[in-house]
Amino acid sequence: MRTRSLTRLAAVLLAAATIGAAAQAPAPQPRGPVSSALNYVPGVGDMMNSLVLPRHERLWLAGQAHNWELAVFAHKQLQQALQTVGTVQPKYRNLTVPEMVESMTGEAMRDLENAISAHDAKKFTEAFNDLTDGCNSCHTALNLGFIVIKTPQESSFPNQEFKKP
Repeated sequence: MRTRSLTRLAAVLLAAATIGAAAQAPAPQPRGPVSSALNYVPGVGDMMNSLVLPRHERLWLAGQAHNWELAVFAHKQLQQALQTVGTVQPKYRNLTVPEMVESMTGEAMRDLENAISAHDAKKFTEAFNDLTDGCNSCHTALNLGFIVIKTPQESSFPNQEFKKP
């Protein structure tokens, strides 16, 4: 009887060890095109074009439509996009991205937040222009002055309504 108990205990311990080892083993890594896609880390330019630029435009369009609720949302989205750039690519050309973003756009982003909260279209336009100037100053400081951001003249979002419903 004691032998049977010891045999069961050994079997349970062996099963637990096997399960534990399997749980600690790294998952098999995919190979081929899927593997490269999973390991893709977007560059700063990729994120600026795909995350930051559209949010910059949406923020402008919301403010011009005096849709302050949408402007709050677009402002937050722009902040998050800039934070994402700094998280994914913390350094660019040996410079700290979050510090660059803050030094070039931080004050304008705070001024935008205040203008949106006050529903002040004039201050919004001034702060947005300061933000855009900050973006361009950053590009110039990085020897990328040929990348010029401007105030949107029309929407590239034909399927989104910016006027408050």
